[in-house]
Amino acid sequence: MADVLLLLPSPAAAERVHRALRLEAAAGVDHVLRPARGWAELTDLAARAPLALAFVDPYHGGGFAAAELRRLGERFPRTAVVAYADFAARPASDAFTLALLGVRAVLALDGGDHPAALRQCLTDHLNAAPLDAVAARLAEAAPPRLRHSLQAVVRSAGAPATVAGFAALARCSPRTLRRALRAAGLPAPEQLLAWRRLLHAARLLEDGRSADSVARTLDFSSGSALRKSLRLATGLRPREVVASGGLAFLAERFLAACGGSAERALAAA
Repeated sequence: MADVLLLLPSPAAAERVHRALRLEAAAGVDHVLRPARGWAELTDLAARAPLALAFVDPYHGGGFAAAELRRLGERFPRTAVVAYADFAARPASDAFTLALLGVRAVLALDGGDHPAALRQCLTDHLNAAPLDAVAARLAEAAPPRLRHSLQAVVRSAGAPATVAGFAALARCSPRTLRRALRAAGLPAPEQLLAWRRLLHAARLLEDGRSADSVARTLDFSSGSALRKSLRLATGLRPREVVASGGLAFLAERFLAACGGSAERALAAA
């Protein structure tokens, strides 16, 4: 469970976030919705939220709120920010600037922002800080040409789920990808993708979801398949993984399993 912060003057945008949260509640996860009337109130809410995702209109107040977004990211790095607004008449460069400011995603109003897409933002970006740490440590062991794609694959549950998709993201062939990972002392791409899915499963289990619900979200064939995968990786059942530290626990197992350079990166962190 987390706080979902809103700074959205558009009633349509706010209602779609509400609907996404109702979908989450139906799956057994009750996030707390906290609307803000301005940047100062949003900052106050972020200060009181140990884990939060904020949907914000970056043009709230009349101009492009670059300074406010920068301060929010610097003060509260565990708050994942999603820019959600009508970008139709805005400069195309704004999306690039938002990325530089640390905004996790950009959603255009009336541009594919259905509740399922907003719910995917919750899945992808809540608790992003621990996943970022895992991705950064792993990238230290990867060859430079693979660092960006490797980080992207680890961070997002919606990233490519196949070796071919992973290779396409890295702009190389599957064979070249395998060779580069092996040379760096890292697991094969299939193993990395399997661990990535378990990392996201551990995070969702921490939200209080059942194994069956998490399995459906992450496209496991069944709750039993998820339980078997966790048992093979850790020797533990889902509730035991959560009790052992959840995502943080599984992240240490993952990096240790990577061995070589990745294990040294873990030790140095």
